[in-house]
Amino acid sequence: MPDEPQSAAPDERDAIAERCGPVLDPVLLLVAFFWGGNFVAYKYLMGLVSAAGLLALRFSLITAMLLVVLALRGRLRSGNSRGMWLRIGLAGVLVMGLQQVCFVTGLNLTAAGEGSLLFATAPIFTALIAAALGHERISRANWLGIVAAMVGCAMVILGGSGAEHVPATRVKGDLFMLASSFGYALFMVVSAPLMRRYGALKVVTFSFLFGLLVVIPFGARDALAADWGSLGPIGWVALFWTVVLAGTFGFTAWYWRISRTSASRVAVYQYFVPVVAMIAAALLLSERPATLQIIGAGFVLLGLYFARRTNVADCPS
Repeated sequence: MPDEPQSAAPDERDAIAERCGPVLDPVLLLVAFFWGGNFVAYKYLMGLVSAAGLLALRFSLITAMLLVVLALRGRLRSGNSRGMWLRIGLAGVLVMGLQQVCFVTGLNLTAAGEGSLLFATAPIFTALIAAALGHERISRANWLGIVAAMVGCAMVILGGSGAEHVPATRVKGDLFMLASSFGYALFMVVSAPLMRRYGALKVVTFSFLFGLLVVIPFGARDALAADWGSLGPIGWVALFWTVVLAGTFGFTAWYWRISRTSASRVAVYQYFVPVVAMIAAALLLSERPATLQIIGAGFVLLGLYFARRTNVADCPS
């Protein structure tokens, strides 16, 4: 007979509750709404200033705001260690910085709705990376979801030629968005243990700080040359959305939740983002996806559900 299950310790019970408890999280839903709108805000601003310059300004402002918040909470210098600096520095430069460069480059070359849907594959990459590192198991249902999502991505990319108001460079942009999605997933997995030890706000803030080593050389010249005074009222609202709501608040809240649960469980909310983005892009940017892309979007979202579905064996009966 199999061994009888052991009673979970308090910390373990908390972890099970986080992993297997109710899915609805209002904070993460709000972040998903802000991030969905961020694709449209970013795309609108790219029509006024260069993508590289916009990234440099946005990334710098978010970093400065996060440092202020961290200082006000008295966490700027407390608990730091040489090992922390090394690991966060590598995550910031090799993952956060490069991921953001891929993101802004891809979004500049493709449609907002299409890019958001491809970026939403981050939970797929999260599952694969976590499984490769031995952190999680992938069930048959999970594999079915992964395959369905990848098929959906192919349909979105191939069907884009029939969409309305999409750039001619969309395929190249789509590939950059997938690369950005992988980098984001990698950061989620790598940063989770660091956040549990040092705190989500500190890890995110210093990751942004080190990420500047990549972002500033990439876009500083364009940022200094841009005419920011010509943005207009809508442009300033869009900049506020992408810097404060989707940026400072979004990253802080998102990674704070990662520090309290698994990266994979938080990542499931990623599939709310393209729904918001595609609706906003259709209403505000007149983007009209092709029929094959709509079907592909359904495959992606359904695949994401099954790919991130918690294993029954991991939850108490």
